[in-house]
Amino acid sequence: MVDPSTPEAERIRSYFGEASWRPSAGREALVAERRRLVERLVHEKLPPLAELAVCDVGCGTGSDLARWRALGVPEERLSGTELVAARAEAARRSIPRGTVARVDGFQLPFPDGSFDLVTASLVVSTIRNRADRHRLATEMARVTRPGGLLAIYDFRIRKPWNRNVIAVSGSELAEALGPPGATYRLAPFLPLLDLAFKLPRGLREPAMRLLPRTHRLWVWERAGNARTDDSAAT
Repeated sequence: MVDPSTPEAERIRSYFGEASWRPSAGREALVAERRRLVERLVHEKLPPLAELAVCDVGCGTGSDLARWRALGVPEERLSGTELVAARAEAARRSIPRGTVARVDGFQLPFPDGSFDLVTASLVVSTIRNRADRHRLATEMARVTRPGGLLAIYDFRIRKPWNRNVIAVSGSELAEALGPPGATYRLAPFLPLLDLAFKLPRGLREPAMRLLPRTHRLWVWERAGNARTDDSAAT
């Protein structure tokens, strides 16, 4: 069933159509920090990369999916969803043998238990409507196989200068998904992190350790037995 476009989805699509982000050393460091942690958890808890099926919700241009391919996940086992047509098309070019669905709402167009790993990075905070946030979270749980991992990375502190995003509440996520198995404090405050990168090397690391952490990574492990066959491929 096709998920009909919602006013909230249209607002988010318009926001990303107009927004731009300046590349910086700090921003690259935040992405690398998140990826290292998720990759470590995958290595610890899931089958070998060559056997994984991965879905990135709100995959943008597909950079995280391309990273999983570089690490050894077969491209045919990579899937993503994206509200913005131009970003979805860029993601398809990035992983041409994967599956990228251009969606119109918060229903995920995949069968139950399709994926070993389901991720969403800086996605939930763009959804200002509480019911839509709840729907997306439960959809992510639905398509995660028993024994698989669901990982949400997002802002814990609201950006006062950006009314298009909210602070994500761990307690609200727990209402939809149950208590997370683990929560990690990540991402030094980006403007200060960019300044820290301009410091001499000997001062940089001590300064970074003092910066407040503005993001969280919440991780759930779906109850049930781990996959023992090839049924999770999508």
